[in-house]
Amino acid sequence: MKNQYRLVFLLIPAITSFGSEHPIVADRPGFSTGTQTLKPNTVNVELGYQYAFNNHDTKLSSHTFPLMVLRTGLSEKAELDLLWDGLNVDKEEQPNVTSKADLSIGGKYKLYESAQYNFTALGILSLPTGTTPSTSDSTDPLVGILWDYAISDNNTLFGTLLASSSQIDHNRVYDTQFAIGTSINHTEIIGSFIEIYTVMPSEGSLHDIRVLDGGMTYLLNNDIQLDFNIGVGLTRYSSNFIGFGIASRF
Repeated sequence: MKNQYRLVFLLIPAITSFGSEHPIVADRPGFSTGTQTLKPNTVNVELGYQYAFNNHDTKLSSHTFPLMVLRTGLSEKAELDLLWDGLNVDKEEQPNVTSKADLSIGGKYKLYESAQYNFTALGILSLPTGTTPSTSDSTDPLVGILWDYAISDNNTLFGTLLASSSQIDHNRVYDTQFAIGTSINHTEIIGSFIEIYTVMPSEGSLHDIRVLDGGMTYLLNNDIQLDFNIGVGLTRYSSNFIGFGIASRF
């Protein structure tokens, strides 16, 4: 469904093109997905890398890239999304295991839009195109509501309420996903966010995931955004992670 090295970004000179055109609005970084949809004939390419690890009860760690999201506007209210996490390189006690993630297709539709708050519907369908252990070997839906509320010109509350279904060991499992956070525009080109999210499966043998994450964004120009984020697992079954990425508008 919403990663960077701040000191590096601050040393990169901004390419000035901040005129009347609005800056790019990317869905990355972070767990939450933004409420905004792209205009028709506009395409966003969003890519990233993430390193995840868990120090609580396992030595499991993983590298995931390119975390690809392709977005294009269908109308003034709707967009089409194509998502693919890419390759997962998992390391446990044994040698690294490399696998391909499932491909997902879906989109967003604006339900309500105003200067202060927005509501958007999200629908995603994951297709069994990956390889073990990254594939569920089933078609898995996700639906939900995205929202945001402008506290001021530079500060916004946001959140998501999602429900999804996936297949684990030939059993259909349902879960609820909830996130809430805030974003701040520090300057015309630098922004930050912090959020907390949880994933609560219906299956009693599975454990809740709860993570606190945050990050920063840096606009090179109106069409290119760099980002960095970091997350801390709040339960022993929740992974820590760090990542970075780029989003470009065409």
